[in-house]
Amino acid sequence: MGNSTLTTDPNTARNASQGRKKTPAPLVPARALQFALAAVMLLAAAASAADEAQLIAVLQSDAGQKEKADACRELAHVGAARAVPALAALLDDEKLSHMARYALEPIPDPAASAALRDALSKVKGRPLLGVIGSLGVRRDAEAVDALAGLLASADSDTARAAARALGNIGTLQAAQAIEAALDTAPAAAEVDFCEGLFRSAEALAAEGQPAESQAIFDRLRDRKGAPQQVRAGALRGAILSRGKQGIPLMLEAIRGADYVLTAAAARTSMEMPAPEVTAALAGELARLPADQQILLIGALGNRGDASAGPALLSLAAKGPDAVRLAAIRNVTRLGYGPAVALLAELSLSGQGELAATARDCLSGFPGEDADAAIAGMLADKDAAVRSLAVEIIGQRKAGQAAASLLKAAADEEQSVRLAALKALRDQVGETELPELLAILVRARSAAETQAAEGVLGALCAREKVPVSGNIVIEKAEYGDLPGGPSADVTAKVAAMVNDGALAVEATNGNFGDPARGVTKKLRVDYSVNGAAASKTVAEGESLAFTAVSTPPAIVDAICGAAAGARGEAKLALLRVLRTVGGAKALATVKSAAADEDAQVKETALRALCDWPTPDALPEVARLLKAPPSRTIKVLALRGFVRLVPQDDAANAKKAEMLQEAMALAERDEERRLVLSALGNIPAVEALAALTPHLDNAALKEEACLAAVAIAERIRARHAAEVAAAMQRVAKRTTDKKLAARAEAIAGQAKQQ
Repeated sequence: MGNSTLTTDPNTARNASQGRKKTPAPLVPARALQFALAAVMLLAAAASAADEAQLIAVLQSDAGQKEKADACRELAHVGAARAVPALAALLDDEKLSHMARYALEPIPDPAASAALRDALSKVKGRPLLGVIGSLGVRRDAEAVDALAGLLASADSDTARAAARALGNIGTLQAAQAIEAALDTAPAAAEVDFCEGLFRSAEALAAEGQPAESQAIFDRLRDRKGAPQQVRAGALRGAILSRGKQGIPLMLEAIRGADYVLTAAAARTSMEMPAPEVTAALAGELARLPADQQILLIGALGNRGDASAGPALLSLAAKGPDAVRLAAIRNVTRLGYGPAVALLAELSLSGQGELAATARDCLSGFPGEDADAAIAGMLADKDAAVRSLAVEIIGQRKAGQAAASLLKAAADEEQSVRLAALKALRDQVGETELPELLAILVRARSAAETQAAEGVLGALCAREKVPVSGNIVIEKAEYGDLPGGPSADVTAKVAAMVNDGALAVEATNGNFGDPARGVTKKLRVDYSVNGAAASKTVAEGESLAFTAVSTPPAIVDAICGAAAGARGEAKLALLRVLRTVGGAKALATVKSAAADEDAQVKETALRALCDWPTPDALPEVARLLKAPPSRTIKVLALRGFVRLVPQDDAANAKKAEMLQEAMALAERDEERRLVLSALGNIPAVEALAALTPHLDNAALKEEACLAAVAIAERIRARHAAEVAAAMQRVAKRTTDKKLAARAEAIAGQAKQQ
């Protein structure tokens, strides 16, 4: 309420559109410059007049609606008095009246206003409402009497439009006309009449007539039976029009029993930046009931004046929970430093929502003073306070957070140390690595070792960087993935990589169109320097072959720590080295696998079996053939089967290695793993290794699935072998869909 109608000013648009970026010109004498400017202006005026004449001709012709609308749009920029008659003739046209008014509104000549006033008695319906609005936009004081006569119109839309237009005109005479008609206005139009008065009052205040403006707001404020929005808007205007002298009126409404006016006064206070307003509101807080307190607390928080801090802190300390919650949130909003101690106390001893809100507010409390206060809590004699400080510091992630948390990780109380380690997961980087390793090595309990291991693992994962190198393409598919028609493009992608490509684009031009009418995807499983990776991109995107690697400095530091560590700390470091990978990490773990300590040896062997890259394959193969225990044999078999497809060996060699693993497998569960791995080797040798298992009742389904996967990729090169194998698969499998795939592949192979 009380804001003027938002209307685009065509004059402003025209001026903006005529702006041009000028380049610096050489200096010329002042008189020459004046002549040059005059010549430019004359040329521009001549061009404008010519344009105007052409546009007027369009309006007076038999041109269509679009052409005439476009002409009106241009006349809004170049139109003058001579265009007024042609535009006025369109004001009663239902389809073009709006565009005619769009052109008339910015024309500075009084003839435009006269044409609009003249149309008031000639047009009807929607065009009339538009003409009334345009007179308001032009703030045509000469239209006041005519518009005042329309306030009593039997058509409520017309009366309402007239009231709003008179409000836009904003003269005292316009306001008086609206007020005179207000009591007899239809109930449905009362808000529009009051809106017109609000606009008039604002216009009068802006033109240096504050007394008249205040009088209008006061009369509306006292109007009996007025709608809530009118009373609230009138109170706002009455307060703001008085400036600081409006503070008593604001407080009167805040103390009153009418909640609508109390809320309006609270909202209005946020528009008054004077410090006296903050003082008045803060001084009133303690005397108000809870509902009004909550309104004022929110207003004080929005004002951002920290001088309200003591009053809000007082309410945060005791009283109804709803009031305390509002005070806690808003004293935090103000960044009032003394509140930190109370928030800490409530976080520890408060109940339910109070404690949760206090913790949230501590985490987001603004300012360096709060950082210092929270850091100071680390010296508190109460371990619970120190633990809370650690938690909050971790959430705040301030500049010195990592340093504070590392210090807390050496606290005398285990609860504090564990809280610090938990908070450190997202805080530490390579700079803090030496201290973190020292914490892990001297951990005083299994729980602390585990927590420190988690922090170290998170650091390594976060610090990994992309690397490039020896790229091995394991498998590539292009099509409607997953599950839809697709083509095996492994050989194509591998050839592109061998030719030096570090990225390939997923396009039909590269791979054909195996799934017409859909957006396809390219999926590639590959390794870089033995580091396995898998990526999928949509059609039209590029897939770059990169992997990630932990920086050597981090690997060196962890390896060095592992060499001197004992007990649980050494076990934790070995487990982290498995996730880090790389030659040095592998060497360190291999050395630990020969340790005399049974736990160290077991942990190292498990790490080797679970190594992420094929550089551990020789060691895993050795363990598979000569395992120190049944458990290690099972783990070595799983690792071996997982790593062989990633190895940079020929496919025939991979198939041979997996056949050896099959011979060493003792359970069907292990054999199924081998069969699955063989399915990833696109070689006729792998297909041959699978076929004996097609007749094994316990393994035939896995063997059939793997055989089909291989056959789809090698059909073109080994048609006879593929056809024979697929015919067997179609007869052996109980999966009808798989049987159909096998029959289709066999048929295609026979045709080659």
